[in-house]
Amino acid sequence: MKRPQYVFRPNLSDPQHRRAWVLLQQMPSARRKEFLVQSILAAEQTDRLEKSIRKVVREELQAVNITGVVPSPLSENAIPDSALDFLNSL
Repeated sequence: MKRPQYVFRPNLSDPQHRRAWVLLQQMPSARRKEFLVQSILAAEQTDRLEKSIRKVVREELQAVNITGVVPSPLSENAIPDSALDFLNSL
């Protein structure tokens, strides 16, 4: 049985590819295959965790009723409170 094979040819003009290449080159050649496997599995686990968190947050937000007072914007002709306080002190 022939083992599957994948060739990694980074595009070094892409910053992410360049960074991945640098990290891969820092690994001893005997550990590179394991490093790639662990990196792929970690990325997949991160994606699953993010989806789970989003699902839980979405469900919780549906159960919560959030209402708040939205302050009305001051019109250009409005008299500031500090001016009114000054007038009241007279």
